[in-house]
Amino acid sequence: MRFFDDLKTSSRLRDTSAAMLLVLMASLAVLNGVGSGVPAWPAGLAAWAAALLLWPRLDLRQRRLVGLLIFIGVLALAWSSFNGQAAYWIGALTQNNALLGMLVGVSFLQLLGLADADERLPTGRRALWQTLFATHLLGAAINLSAVFMIADRIAPKGVPRPDQAALLVRSFLAAAMWSPFFAAVAVAITYAPGASLAGVLAWGLPFAALLLVLAGYRLERELPAGGREFVGYPMRPGALWAPVVLAAAVGLMHLWFPSWSALAIITLVAPAIALAVTLWRSGVMQGAERIVRQARSRLPGMSGELALFLAAAVFASGLRSLMASTSLGMPFTHVGPLQAALLLALMIGFAMIGIHAVISISIVSAWTAPLSPDPVLMATVYCMSWAIGLAVSPLSGIHLALQGRYGLSAGSLARLNAVYGLLAYALATLWLLAIGAARGLF
Repeated sequence: MRFFDDLKTSSRLRDTSAAMLLVLMASLAVLNGVGSGVPAWPAGLAAWAAALLLWPRLDLRQRRLVGLLIFIGVLALAWSSFNGQAAYWIGALTQNNALLGMLVGVSFLQLLGLADADERLPTGRRALWQTLFATHLLGAAINLSAVFMIADRIAPKGVPRPDQAALLVRSFLAAAMWSPFFAAVAVAITYAPGASLAGVLAWGLPFAALLLVLAGYRLERELPAGGREFVGYPMRPGALWAPVVLAAAVGLMHLWFPSWSALAIITLVAPAIALAVTLWRSGVMQGAERIVRQARSRLPGMSGELALFLAAAVFASGLRSLMASTSLGMPFTHVGPLQAALLLALMIGFAMIGIHAVISISIVSAWTAPLSPDPVLMATVYCMSWAIGLAVSPLSGIHLALQGRYGLSAGSLARLNAVYGLLAYALATLWLLAIGAARGLF
């Protein structure tokens, strides 16, 4: 028994140390993003140290994937160095720091809770559309926890029906097109050089609205009686304060400090609001306990994301070096809307066979880098690959989360979204053509 007690104590110490390192990493990433003169690599060192401490938390599949990505990346970097080309070794310490810092910051948004009152559950088409937009807006602010909150509220006997689960998946993932608190937007800005949060919002937000309309329309067609028996979420205007306050705060900070990076602002704003609200609701002592408990439990729970994004940084740096040192190139000479649509189809295909969006984005980013593609076009493609690809992937995080929490089949959920995904891709192609026309890319 003493052995198991020591093992638990060691595990707690390891998790606490990793949480402290992740907070340090996020702080250093912010300092780098606001132009303080702090270089990017110290944050990378802190992130890798935390990842090593959290390695025992990874399952065998995660370890194999992370190990494979690192092996390929290091091999490509070594090949470039051997051939006398500049190898981007520093990218292993700098590539995804701002993104990881943002993930640490937004993890504290779960403290907001946003528990709803005990209203009677609405039914019918209005309830369907109300739940669609509620999931989208709340998910854009507090991420996957909003999906669970709404699912727990509307699920009969504790398990969402397939139609409810399909709605939650489609509406939640549509926020990947624009929400600054989504990893998708951070990845898009990171891997599309020259892209900005304003550019992503300008084209991503309207497309997200189109995806929501498509999602609702398809659900009405797929459900018996046109959705008149759908049981939805009792949305209240008061529940919208979180996304409104968060968006306003990020916007104001960007206006006041235009030289600061968007990811650094989000990394600052998200935890600041969450911590302030928690202290106000619970008092200083209990609030502080909740904050510490959240850091100790949630931050080590990021072990999978942390390892994947760090491995992706090594992988992307290796690919970038390899592309620069070999003649391997694209089958076309420039990236316009039609080429972007083909790349999007490839990335959705990758998602369907279980390749994470971050990996496919890093591949496409390195592959297209020599062609200097339009940053807005590519950032939009990357967000689309997340919003559409994950909806039809049986191995996407949201499908696996719903399977793990409610016992739903991830494969069945992906098949439910097959027609929606096909129509969403057609809509995305038209949207990319519109971007090309507006930005003169033909």
